[in-house]
Amino acid sequence: MTEMHPESVNVLWSGSSQDLTSIATGGRVQTGSYTVTEDAIRFASGVISTREEIIPIWMVVDADITQHITQRMRGVGDLTLRLDPAHAGRFGQRVLTLLAIENPAAVRDLILRQANAVRQYWSQHYYQRDVELRRAGATSTNVVVPAVVPAPVTAPAPALEPAAATGDLMAQLVRLGEMKTAGLLTDEEFTAAKAKLLA
Repeated sequence: MTEMHPESVNVLWSGSSQDLTSIATGGRVQTGSYTVTEDAIRFASGVISTREEIIPIWMVVDADITQHITQRMRGVGDLTLRLDPAHAGRFGQRVLTLLAIENPAAVRDLILRQANAVRQYWSQHYYQRDVELRRAGATSTNVVVPAVVPAPVTAPAPALEPAAATGDLMAQLVRLGEMKTAGLLTDEEFTAAKAKLLA
């Protein structure tokens, strides 16, 4: 899992809490500032003392927006990010809330899209590494990879060549199982592809 620690400095979005404290001081005092990079969410909070943290973006599995009436009037909202419970203990929290940020829906969509892309990247990385190790005669690495959350647009089931013989069919079924185990296929995609093979 050490390979999955955030390293990117490419900023996809940055913002700060547009709460009453920020408004009253003309933005000179901020209770929270946030930066989303390609592989992390970096945030600082506090007025008297500042707490800074970094959360790997692949840990985000869900997001909710809440807005009270005055926030809606100002075009801001609270974005609550839910972290993967299997790994959240390492960071001491299961949720992260970006308070009173502008255009929260766009930020939510950006974070969920990027989190899914990063999880898919690491799933593919570990799957390919495991395949190469097996080809070389080594045993499985048994690396625990975060579960891939389906992208907002469901991808079609992978196209597979019709099986010409029983051996080909078994090989394709085994390949499907490996892809599902590696997190490259959802349960629905696996079931659809398997049904297509057995038809």
